[in-house]
Parts: sequence; C-alpha cells; structure tokens
Amino acid sequence: MEFKFSSSIFKNSPEDLQRLYGDKYDPDKNYPNFTGTLSIPKSQLLKFVEHLQYAERTELKRDEYLDDEIIPIKISGWAKESKSGKKFLSLSYAPDYKTLEAAKEIKQRMEAQSANDQSVDASAASLAKSTSGTVVQTQQEDIF
Repeated sequence: MEFKFSSSIFKNSPEDLQRLYGDKYDPDKNYPNFTGTLSIPKSQLLKFVEHLQYAERTELKRDEYLDDEIIPIKISGWAKESKSGKKFLSLSYAPDYKTLEAAKEIKQRMEAQSANDQSVDASAASLAKSTSGTVVQTQQEDIF
C-alpha cells in the first residue's frame, strides 16, 4: 500500500512554449508558467490504487476550494539542474502518514472480516456435505 513516484516541473520561457506548441503557439495566449510530467512506474501503480481504495474509506478532510473530500498525498521537492543547465523542480509523491496508517487499519479489518465470512461459508459447506445436502424437518406432534 506504500508507493513512491516522482515528477519534474520546468519553468517555461516563451522560447520553450514555442518549441512545445510549434505552429499552434500564440504569444497572446496565457500559457502555464511551469509544466512537467508525473511518472508513475508500473510497479507502483497497484500500490497507489490500493492506497486510494482504502484511504477513501478513512475519515477524509474536506477541501473548501475543491468543495469535496480529499485524500492527501505527501509531496517533497528539490531544486535541481538538468544536464543542459536548465533549472527545474523535482517532486516526489508518497502516502500521507496518518492516512496511510488509517487505510492499513481498514484493510486489516476488511481482510479479517473476509476471512471470517469464508470460515462461515466453509462450515456451511461442510454441513451440507455431511448431510448430503438433505434438509431434515422435524415432525411435530399435534397437541390437539
């Protein structure tokens, strides 16, 4: 359920934007000052989804700006410089500790409940097997 992935954010100059957008570049448009890419390794994808699945069941905080409940993800950043000399911000993403612990607790409870449900099902199957699936009805005497 723990994951880790990263992204890089670069500052955009007008020349960078022209290179990025090519013929579609319009100097009069308002383009983002920073762009980058979030890189989620395939090996981390299921861990990330599992975290979201169980974190969604925790007590979530409400973000007033988004007008919705949110699952917090911790972000750490480092100022770096590319081989070509361009400065950029490198970001790393990981679970928020409190949310991760609450999600782990919920996952354990759900797994324990599932194991209990399977035990009840196994007992019922064993009973059905031992009675060849026959339902026996007791006869009651008519007391009148």
